[in-house]
Amino acid sequence: MRHPLSVPLLLLLAIASPGAAQADMQVRLPHVVWRELEIEHNGLITFGPKGTPSDRAQSYTQSIGYGVTPWWKIELEGELVSGGGQHLTWAATTLENTFALTERGQYMFDVGFFAEYSQATGRGPNEIKLGPILHKEIPNVFGIDTAHTLNLFFSRDVGGGATKRTGLSIGWQSVARLHPLFEPGVEYYANIEDLSHAGTYNQQKHFVGPVITGQQSFAPYGKMKYQVGYLFGLTTASPKGAVRWKLEYEISF
Repeated sequence: MRHPLSVPLLLLLAIASPGAAQADMQVRLPHVVWRELEIEHNGLITFGPKGTPSDRAQSYTQSIGYGVTPWWKIELEGELVSGGGQHLTWAATTLENTFALTERGQYMFDVGFFAEYSQATGRGPNEIKLGPILHKEIPNVFGIDTAHTLNLFFSRDVGGGATKRTGLSIGWQSVARLHPLFEPGVEYYANIEDLSHAGTYNQQKHFVGPVITGQQSFAPYGKMKYQVGYLFGLTTASPKGAVRWKLEYEISF
């Protein structure tokens, strides 16, 4: 199954409604399940020096998605954020699209394409984000099956107050398939706000840390998935640490 990248781009422009959400830390998969409904919650709390904006800053996203076709999933997401010690506010409403460009296991890599439009509720600019998703299942690594996923997403402001900068966010996750309820692994995230003025490595945001993922089937009543991880800031521009989690309920109709 092949789809040119022009299809995701045109669909994004066609269905998006016109500032952008804070970057949520999660690694997205390139797979789409036709007629599957998803209800998802993501949480992120960062830690830094007391009194700084990164200390106890929070981000919570709630989304609902559906596999419209065997290769296209659409999601509607709302995000609540707060600076360190401040009240939560509704920051943005986002329309997300995942396009499966290959069948699962068809080629060396499962390939997908992600595209989203985020509309800010305040005065900030809106944002478009898009880029490829790569996934690889590797069996029998020292007797253990493993899964590896890479996200490379580029972002650009649009609308009033938009800048001309192009950002890059990177997400990588590798997990060991020990048991459906317990799949430990490691994650890495990076955020470069402007590729044309990327600065030094220490001026960018980079994180790495352990993660545990898993799922429980309640067939025929769907399944529940979870992820929880702790991330260590690798640079002076990054918060010292962050806790992130994800809960997702899926059911097919």
